[in-house]
Amino acid sequence: MSCMNGINLTKNTTARFLDLAGRHRKSHRDGLISRVKQVLKENPAIIYNKMTKLARQFYLRGREVMGEYHRLNAFVRFKVYPEYLLTSEIRPEHNIVDLMFNYFRRRYPDFIILFFDQKNGYLSTRRPEIQFPCFKYVRNYWHFTRNSCTLNEVRERIRTQLPETLNIEDFSSETWERYYDSQYIKERKNIRLARKALPQKMIKKAGGGLAYEARRLEEEEKNKQKNSLLDFL
Repeated sequence: MSCMNGINLTKNTTARFLDLAGRHRKSHRDGLISRVKQVLKENPAIIYNKMTKLARQFYLRGREVMGEYHRLNAFVRFKVYPEYLLTSEIRPEHNIVDLMFNYFRRRYPDFIILFFDQKNGYLSTRRPEIQFPCFKYVRNYWHFTRNSCTLNEVRERIRTQLPETLNIEDFSSETWERYYDSQYIKERKNIRLARKALPQKMIKKAGGGLAYEARRLEEEEKNKQKNSLLDFL
């Protein structure tokens, strides 16, 4: 999905925004999409020019969904398993799981990707030999309730379909933490900018995947407060 920030609504882009706005958490309740489609039939210029409250609301919902998609893709952190399995906890507000799979399937074509939210698990892969017939398939992924299948059971199902497993020694969380620390330059730290780039809301949506970055930032904020107090005294 290309970035459409600031783009005007036209016949072509409106079709894309219909899909995006339809994924918004509120759109299935208030009938916004059906009302927008009716206006598009009668006088599309009203929507293209964002002349009414309905048109502006439609545009903003599309932007909100698109923004969450781009930010969450950037903040997802995966845990790697030998079964070519990448797992991550996510907490999106909108219906974007299939869009995220489109992105990560292209990025990691040899892997099986597993997302968990509070209630469900979602599986997708570009490897045709990997199938999960016991799970329901929707769009481009299988899904199941978390209490119906554990992570270890998913791994076992994958293992029976793989000719080999992956050596994951080079993919440990400690490796990522060492890399993160190596990029830290104390003299150039900007805590306010770091918090802006890593807002609390996105930490929550990433479902714990940003735990290390969040912990380091919190430590820096506490140190800053402590130093400010000492300077005052």
